[in-house]
Formats: sequence, C-alpha cells, structure tokens
Amino acid sequence: MKTYNIVAYFIMALSFVACEKSSEESTEEIAIEAPTNYTVFLSSSNNLNAVVLGTSNDEFIVKNSVESFSEIPSEYVKFRDSDEISFYYTSNCQANIELYNAANNTANSFQVFQDLDPCVIEVTAITHTAELIFIAYERELLGKDMQNVVRIISLNNSGENYIDITLDKKPVDLITSSNRLFVLTLNEFVTDEYHLSVFDLNTNQQIVEVDLGYNALKLFKNNSEQVLISYLELHTTLDPISLDKTYTTYSENTAPDFITTKDSFLDSSGKMYFQKAMLNTEIDMVPAIYDFQKNNTVVYLFENFLTESDINVKYRIATTTSIGYDEQNNYMLIGYQKKGEVNKGGILRITPAPDFKIIDNIDLDGVPQTIFVN
Repeated sequence: MKTYNIVAYFIMALSFVACEKSSEESTEEIAIEAPTNYTVFLSSSNNLNAVVLGTSNDEFIVKNSVESFSEIPSEYVKFRDSDEISFYYTSNCQANIELYNAANNTANSFQVFQDLDPCVIEVTAITHTAELIFIAYERELLGKDMQNVVRIISLNNSGENYIDITLDKKPVDLITSSNRLFVLTLNEFVTDEYHLSVFDLNTNQQIVEVDLGYNALKLFKNNSEQVLISYLELHTTLDPISLDKTYTTYSENTAPDFITTKDSFLDSSGKMYFQKAMLNTEIDMVPAIYDFQKNNTVVYLFENFLTESDINVKYRIATTTSIGYDEQNNYMLIGYQKKGEVNKGGILRITPAPDFKIIDNIDLDGVPQTIFVN
C-alpha cells in the first residue's frame, strides 16, 4: 500500500489513516448538505466548452451548457482566480480573449492584436484584473532580436485601446497585486537567469527589477495578495509594496511541485489545490493540496481511497486534469481523463483526508480542465 504525504512529522500517522481507510470496500453515497452547482470547462475534439453540473433527485447530473461561453479551440493560454477565468486563443490567425465570470455566469469575448499577425507571435502568459487584461508575448523582428512585450488592454474598450510595455528579456509569467504588475522574465540568451520586473500600473513605468537566480518558474498570489515565486526546492513570498522577501524551503523529497500544475486555485483558508506530477507511477498526475501556513502537502494517491477495480474498470482513471473544492459540503472534486479515451472524462467527489469517503461520480463527454464551485 503506497501512501504519500509531505509532512515529515505527520507522515506516520497519516500513512496509517490512509491505509486503514483504503482497506475498506469503496462505496458510493450521495449526501448533499447544501445545493451547489459547478461550472466545468471540458475539452473534447480539440474544442473547449462549459457545462453546469449539480444534483437532482439524488443524482449528480449535467444540468445545462453555459450558453454565454463561446466554444473555443483547446489550444489556449489561461489564467484563473476564485471567480473568473480568461483565455487567449487564435482561430484562423485571429487572436481572441474570452473572459468568463463564474459568479454571475457571464462571458465577454473580443478580438486582440488586430495591428499584428497573431500567427507570428508567441503568447507566453496572461492575467487579468476587474478592469484590465495583460498579455505577455514575444515576436521575431526582421533582422533584429526578439521583441518582448506586455500588452495592457482595457476591458471597457473591448481590446481597441491598449498600452505596450517593452521588456528586455523573455516574459515567462505575470501577475498583478496592489496596483502593480509583476513580470517574471528569463535572460535566455546570456545567463539563463530569471528576473522579476515590477511596474506601477498608474504610470506603466518600471519601478525595479529583481534578480531571482535560476529556475524561478512560476508566479502565484496568496490570499493576502502577496506574490509567490515558485522554484523547485522553495518558494519566495514577496510583499507587493515593500518588496520584502520571505523564503520557504522544502525538505528533501518533499517539494509540492505545483509548478507543473495546469490548473490551481486557493480556497478561503489559503490552501492551494493543484495537480502534482508523479514519477514512475501509472497515474502520472494526482490531486494535491498545499497548506502555505504549515508548509505541508497532502497528495491524494487514488489507490488510497479506490480499489484497483475502481481505478481501472469502474472509473478508468488515466490522469488527473483538474481539481475543485466545495467548501459548503466539504467535497473535493477530482476531474480526470479516462483510459484510452482522449475525449472522455469524469469527476469524482470525495471527502478530503483523512476520511476518503466517496460521494459519487459523473461520466462526461469531455475531459474536465477547470472546475468552479458556484
């Protein structure tokens, strides 16, 4: 029986609980305490659409499609926060932004880069606020070096008015906090070192550039609006105003590795829900929760709460593709792709560790990529 919990002084106790629970026969039980709907983005046949799931007559069902969200190609760059998700994508060499608000079920779609050829630029990251969307990209100039830019677009003007901020290094990721823009850049042609450029959004002028060293791979933001810079072996917490740094290191073989996740979010307590890559295992991505206050990760190996028959026959789980958390009912939602079927998936609802109680499952025509709890 394999268990995996990244807290040195809890590992024995948690391993015992996990094995004790996993020895019980898996059962499904529906016990909805509060009516809750979920907006789920599904990838199928190279397109992305959205549906609403919920419970009706004690069944976990698809209630309806999200008509306000336009189906888009499944090749996209995205950014999500607690209530909204934004997508950048191209279609017939036209670049578009689709912004969806899960709180009020509204979508806003508009064209961008009408002054450029979107097919010859590489968009590396996007982020958004309530008023602005930020698109980091690079393009090759004829006879010159690469041009690196962050384009700032007002959502009130539907992409017609914009401001371009030119960078001297390749943009890798970006995020906003305290009316400032933080851009993670890579000096890929000289030192392979990373830097953080900080811009004042009142003036769009650079305040400072911070050297980050090697392997600073991703930016996040916690519930206190502090900027988190993720490395393989640690993360740095940066105060967005003073720029003071705090370092959190991981013990050997205990890194949460949330830099590999394609979808993540924070709950109200500040815990990060993400997908963790697993080496040398049949299921290569599994659900995980990182607690920033305790600096510990709980990793949900499927064999700890499902039988081998459940994994391979009943649900046919190939890999984890998304994760959600229903705080009202204390349910984890695990989105997965089915084995041997690139356009089929499902969502499994369970209670978190140490209970590992299976609530129910739904099979879907599509693979869940992002889950919002409405």
